[in-house]
Amino acid sequence: YDKWLGRIIPTRFALFGTIGAMGVLVHMAVLSAFLATVGGSFRDHLITDFEIGQTLAALVAMSFNFVLNNSLTYADQRLKGAGPLLRGWFKFALTCSVGLLANVGVAAVLVRMGMHTYPAALSGIVVGSVWNYALSSRFVWGRFK
Repeated sequence: YDKWLGRIIPTRFALFGTIGAMGVLVHMAVLSAFLATVGGSFRDHLITDFEIGQTLAALVAMSFNFVLNNSLTYADQRLKGAGPLLRGWFKFALTCSVGLLANVGVAAVLVRMGMHTYPAALSGIVVGSVWNYALSSRFVWGRFK
């Protein structure tokens, strides 16, 4: 990455983005499985099956991304051991919670406006990703200390 992109964008951001793209695949797989399984069970409720599925998918993808970012993006600052990993995941989840809320909120509004679920889900993911990178770099792995 450093040779290809280092002069254009920070290497860590490129790795974070690549892992994030893999997380999008995980997210879409979980969302698809949830919607196929639940299939409109929450149709008459305040919260829709899409909103629940989008939230669940975001949490699974967030955990997936944490594991890979810890191993690859921040290999030089890798968190090791059960305690540090659990604290790191908690910090990652906490710092990404605003991005998660933006993700689900944007996607939910777009679906309620008539957009198809998968482009709406992807739009929500994009909105939360830069926030997630900036805060997790700072507070989970101490990149800016």
